[in-house]
Amino acid sequence: MGQKSAIDRLPAHLRTKLQEMLADPAVTQTEIVDAINDEAGESLVSKSSVNRYAKRMKRFAEKNRQAKEVADAYIEKFGAEGRNKLGKVVNEQIRLAAFDLISEIDDLKEEGEIAPELVTDIIFKVSRGLKDLETAEKLNAERESEIRNRTLAEAAEVVDKTAKAKGLTPATVDLIKREILGL
Repeated sequence: MGQKSAIDRLPAHLRTKLQEMLADPAVTQTEIVDAINDEAGESLVSKSSVNRYAKRMKRFAEKNRQAKEVADAYIEKFGAEGRNKLGKVVNEQIRLAAFDLISEIDDLKEEGEIAPELVTDIIFKVSRGLKDLETAEKLNAERESEIRNRTLAEAAEVVDKTAKAKGLTPATVDLIKREILGL
């Protein structure tokens, strides 16, 4: 297994302090490095390790912000109906994240932050996750189709009963089913 980054090896209280300092735009990365190393009493982090960590956190925060915006837009536009559409968007985001992860792994491998044998394990797990995602999407599509068909069949029965009770002709009933229900 690859060696943890300098930031990941920090004691929890120092990592928390580092994260708080990174959130403050008035604090430079050099100041962060000095503060963390001074508090630790030894040189635990470098400017490059803090910079890599800051970039990772910024990418993570940006992706979360984008995902939240997409989710909010779908729910606002489609309400409860948007959940299925939102689920499809989330699945696509997961696929994109998997591809991003693979490129990040290559970068980490080149920087010596991840063991080459771990790369194989990660890629296997990512591809297995994508397979599970595809299976879940297929099941959701089948359920959605089943529910839609059942709902249409029930609606057609209601149309038949109501039409007979009101004395509509079979041609009118067929027209209603075709035009309104799409049958």
